[in-house]
Amino acid sequence: MSGLGAALKILWQSFAYRVRMREANNLAVSVSMMLAFALPWLDVLYRTGYALVLNVYVYLINDYCDIDVDLVSAKKDQAKVRFMAEHKGAALGALLGLGLVLLGAALAHSTLLVVAFVSNTVLIGAYSAWLKRVPFIDVLLMAAAGATMTIIGVPTGSLLGWKLIGVLALLSAGYETIQVIRDEPTDREQGVRTTAVLLGAMAAAWVFRAIMAGAAAYGFLVIGSPVGLGFALAVPLPLSTERATRTWDMVRIIGGLVWLGLLAQVYLGDL
Repeated sequence: MSGLGAALKILWQSFAYRVRMREANNLAVSVSMMLAFALPWLDVLYRTGYALVLNVYVYLINDYCDIDVDLVSAKKDQAKVRFMAEHKGAALGALLGLGLVLLGAALAHSTLLVVAFVSNTVLIGAYSAWLKRVPFIDVLLMAAAGATMTIIGVPTGSLLGWKLIGVLALLSAGYETIQVIRDEPTDREQGVRTTAVLLGAMAAAWVFRAIMAGAAAYGFLVIGSPVGLGFALAVPLPLSTERATRTWDMVRIIGGLVWLGLLAQVYLGDL
């Protein structure tokens, strides 16, 4: 296979894997925000395309940094991982090429997209290469990344839009906590220190509950919507290494419904 063919296959595999794992949530969130704020259609299309390519880019950063770890993980798609390991030059070329495309597209649009590109490159790069193995920083960094991945949907000059980004940061921290709890046995076995490895899955579950309670308080007090209190429905959900995937799905449903409720208020002018 040619270098270009390998690069394109790597890009597709990286993105498709995250879709199968139901991790590409920020794209729908960004688009829903743009629609709620009634952005012009051409702007919505441009930003949506940008958000899609940015997702492929950040997933590839993470996969490239995790090649050695993923090769010994039974939970990963080994065919995908081995292909990238055998074509590391093509993977790096795809990563650099995609980065140049994204930077050019951001410069052609707005400062907001430039900030999104630079911040995600730095945050996801640091997270993937090192900081996801540092307890508490792993969760905090994903909160920041959850915000920077979705600022693409913020209308220019909208304070409410930026307040909504705070909701997404808290949800991202909650999702990351579920993930490290799910991966705790594997991470412990491989000597990877995460929040769940340091605290234990049971104690880390209380971190998740505190985050969701904080999201409910933020939605009510900062956003000014009683709909935000719906995030509290995730607080009592059972969470352990065995139940993490199921709880992940339940939190996505709860978070998605509350988010749509908040955006309905935005669209109707109630916020």
